[in-house]
Amino acid sequence: MSGRILAMDSIAGRPHALMNIRAQTQPGRRSYRGNMRAPNLRTRSRLAVRLALGAAVAGATCIVAALLIAYLIADHSSSDSSPSSLTAIGLGVLGVLMVLVSAVLFIGHGRRRLWRWARRPPRDAQGSR
Repeated sequence: MSGRILAMDSIAGRPHALMNIRAQTQPGRRSYRGNMRAPNLRTRSRLAVRLALGAAVAGATCIVAALLIAYLIADHSSSDSSPSSLTAIGLGVLGVLMVLVSAVLFIGHGRRRLWRWARRPPRDAQGSR
């Protein structure tokens, strides 16, 4: 049969599935195909967390850009508001706001998870085995 044999059902004594010979030669090991993940596990991150991460990265980038502009480009010798100084100030303020939005989103997500955890019934009421 070219590498495959017919497995027998141990209770009824009739064939039920085709199995790989290599899987049968190693006791306790079977070859599985497909998705073996439990269906109730959440693997995708929530939208709030992704938005918070994006806002944090964007805020940090704005702050670094503002510091670079202020240090390398801005003319601090005159008391006039130069465009580069205003750009550095604007980017810095935008960066701080983005980091604050990110913190609010992270705190909201954490509070939601904590609230769900606190509202769970006790372990005995869930019908533990």
